[in-house]
Amino acid sequence: MKKSFLRIAIYISITIIMLYGYLIAKGFSDWGKLLSFDPLLIPVLSVSLFLSIYVHIFLHEGGHFLFGKLSGYRLVSFQVRRYKYSQADHSLHHMQAASPVLAGQCLMAPPKGDYAELPYRGYLLGGVLANALTGATLYGTAFSMELKLGSLMVLFSLVPVLMALANLLPKAQNDGALLREASRSLHARKLLFQQLEMAQLIEEKVPFADLPDVYFENVKDAQYQKTFLVDYFYMVAYVRALGELDFEEADSLLQTFSANRPVKESVYWPIYLMESLFCDALFGRIVTAEEKHSQILVHPLLKRYWYANNRIRAAYAFFCRVDIEEAKKLLGQGPATARDSSPETDASIEIRLYRWLSSYFEH
Repeated sequence: MKKSFLRIAIYISITIIMLYGYLIAKGFSDWGKLLSFDPLLIPVLSVSLFLSIYVHIFLHEGGHFLFGKLSGYRLVSFQVRRYKYSQADHSLHHMQAASPVLAGQCLMAPPKGDYAELPYRGYLLGGVLANALTGATLYGTAFSMELKLGSLMVLFSLVPVLMALANLLPKAQNDGALLREASRSLHARKLLFQQLEMAQLIEEKVPFADLPDVYFENVKDAQYQKTFLVDYFYMVAYVRALGELDFEEADSLLQTFSANRPVKESVYWPIYLMESLFCDALFGRIVTAEEKHSQILVHPLLKRYWYANNRIRAAYAFFCRVDIEEAKKLLGQGPATARDSSPETDASIEIRLYRWLSSYFEH
């Protein structure tokens, strides 16, 4: 709570400093002159500022791409909201089931070499630098303009500046948090590079079962449990176990994950909660499953994940509520991820799980 308050205070302080700094530099003294504009321009300005966010998301990811290329990285995919370019097949996809918390992502594979010597700061900070440079350019341009137009330019410069700050100040797994974590130890950097390598293989449609076993040794090694970068490996290992219909192993991985890591602080907390409910339903932990279901329905983000996954809802309806008709109805709608695969799930694995659940109703 204190950290959130501090972040908000920083954003407000920067906004005030930029606005007042501009007005003082322009010798401003007449508020009436500045505020004398058509009120109808307010919604136009609001919409323009909102749409500019998407422009700066694109520039942010473009910064990752540019500085990543300069560091020897190779493009894997480039995503802004629901639109994703994949380097593997050189095509642009419209994703129907994009993550509700992902604004954009420029995924790149690191250069080959010793993990201890590979660069990472340029790639991780590229987006922040792009936003900061854009904001500085817009803000500097405002000083060459007439007061009203310049004030509007200052407002538009706030978007990239605040976006740069939002990504630089460590939170969850944003750029600043990744940079801070990777700078702490070689173990953390190794996980970062291996995550990028594994994400490249997944993006290239390499079956989860064929992913190198060496990547999954991290979840069994105590020295890697101190960093949030290991969370991704737990999730991929879990999906891999699901693909083999090894539900005991999948359940064990989730339990180990929750025992070794502060799961509620992880960006994978929504996925963990959904999938652990799935395992609870399969293994007859009815009370636990119902508690998680109640928790999901009162949390807006969790609720979105819940209604986007018919497999988990069908398993809960069948194994916990014994509502056969509801389970059959949900399974009949098919998996959203069969249309849009993502790093957390795999289309072929989802389809296999749907067929496995559907087999209960074939006789």
